[in-house]
Amino acid sequence: MNYVFNTWKKIFGNWKYFLLTFLIAFLFYSLNVVISNMASLIKFYSEVGLFKSLTLFFSLLLGFKDTVLLSSFISIIIISILFGMLVSLLTYRKKLQFNKINNVGFISGIGLILASFVPGCAACGVGLASVIGLSAGFLTFLPYKGLELSILSIIILATAIIQVTNKLYKCNIVLKNERR
Repeated sequence: MNYVFNTWKKIFGNWKYFLLTFLIAFLFYSLNVVISNMASLIKFYSEVGLFKSLTLFFSLLLGFKDTVLLSSFISIIIISILFGMLVSLLTYRKKLQFNKINNVGFISGIGLILASFVPGCAACGVGLASVIGLSAGFLTFLPYKGLELSILSIIILATAIIQVTNKLYKCNIVLKNERR
């Protein structure tokens, strides 16, 4: 397991990948805030304009934890960070153009898709699912009001991150041995 942290240290030690992780996580978190408050933002924009709407957006961004359940807020933060990490790892992998890395794309893709649809709570929507017209009401039928979907998303994203990291580590060993 130490090699996982060493691989992350190598990748995220590069400021570009660290910044990419942060930006993707921030954008993903912001997207959840926008989706949760879309109706309010649109109405506010039509009444007072862009500048005041941006002010409202930043207020909502900072106060989002007060508008959702604590468990939803924590899961959104975790999923945002994991989402950013996975995108950065996949970007690093693509940049190195490891054609030898197989079977990671499917789980990574599932993780990215599930992370996009799951975050949120029954009161505020279900991530991107609410944008395409799926009601968050179906989450009320789940025993933990959708938290189980967020946990599943976290597990899948973490698994995808570990698998991508393992493949990167193995390919780095192969490349080091080929250079000799």
